Amino acid sequence: MVNGVSRAIKESKAKKFYVCNIMTEPGMTDNYSVADHVNAIVEHCGEGIIDYCLYDTGEVVPEYIKKYNLDGADLVEQDFKNIKERRIKFIKENLSVIKDDCVRHNANLIADIVIQVICDDLKFMDRQNEPEYMMMNSKLKADKEINKQKKKKVKSKKKNKNKNKDRFKSKFASKYQDRIESIKNTDRNIEKNKAEIADKTQDKDSNQTNINENLEKNVYLNKENEIENNNISIGEIKIRNYEEIRQEMLKKFNKGKK
Repeated sequence: MVNGVSRAIKESKAKKFYVCNIMTEPGMTDNYSVADHVNAIVEHCGEGIIDYCLYDTGEVVPEYIKKYNLDGADLVEQDFKNIKERRIKFIKENLSVIKDDCVRHNANLIADIVIQVICDDLKFMDRQNEPEYMMMNSKLKADKEINKQKKKKVKSKKKNKNKNKDRFKSKFASKYQDRIESIKNTDRNIEKNKAEIADKTQDKDSNQTNINENLEKNVYLNKENEIENNNISIGEIKIRNYEEIRQEMLKKFNKGKK
């Protein structure tokens, strides 16, 4: 857009980095891949304007992608098949962060990548003792330490959260949770079956008791009916023992002999 800018960039001895978009621009770069972005710059400015291309490989939360989709934007596809300038070096990294509900580049990470490339280049030229290298290398070390501490804090928070959540669970319990749960379910089923069998047995015993009571009642009623039909009073019923019955039968036997 400004005369001489692309020529000045190409003629510069500095390392030239192109940080590719994470999301497409509606109406401008619809359905663009990484290759499409790079090729568009090369077509407008000519070759030699890009030394390194940084592109995002992070996973953007689907809810945010949907939000961009409503405005006609989408994730930039990671496709490099039709790159016109082959000498460009590609660096993939998880560059995306969510800021103010928007997908943004992680500026600190991009700065560290650029510094790392320059330090590697200076090291290759055996310039580790020069102030530029020492300053940038110390910056990298400081950033790495800060990131390390941040990761430790995040891990510590997660650990404490899990401890509070599962503080009564042992390592064994967490490792074999599925098997323990399966055993518990089996024990519950056994107890349930036992209870069902006990209930059935109790019902059976109760039914048998009722049957016996009904039989005794029916026998008693039949006896009462028999007494009533034969006009026999209860006082006239005489219970005979075995000896009386035997003597009676002997008499009948002897009479039959005569």
